[in-house]
Amino acid sequence: MNKFFLIIIAIFLFSFSSNANDFSKFNIYLTDVEKFDLWGNYNRGENAVKPDSPDELKYNHTCLFLSIDEEKLGMKKNAYLRYKKVNKSKLAQSVEYLKSKSFDMINCSLD
Repeated sequence: MNKFFLIIIAIFLFSFSSNANDFSKFNIYLTDVEKFDLWGNYNRGENAVKPDSPDELKYNHTCLFLSIDEEKLGMKKNAYLRYKKVNKSKLAQSVEYLKSKSFDMINCSLD
């Protein structure tokens, strides 16, 4: 019984640790619409991303937005494209700032 329990815990910890890295890049369990909605939540309320927010929060906010595949947004595609067009220089500045702080921006691009 104890060996079975230890095996289950080991499998769980291995799968969780590998999924945690994927989740931080917003690639696991989130559709592009869900990513866009989550990104929108970063823009409202007390926990909104501000200039004095921690760099990790700025990274999550920027990379989440840029990781969205606009072709999979359906009805929300126009809102995404409007924001991206109007704020392209702001997004580029955010990417450059985060790169200068040694954040991995490989999966975050403005193409």
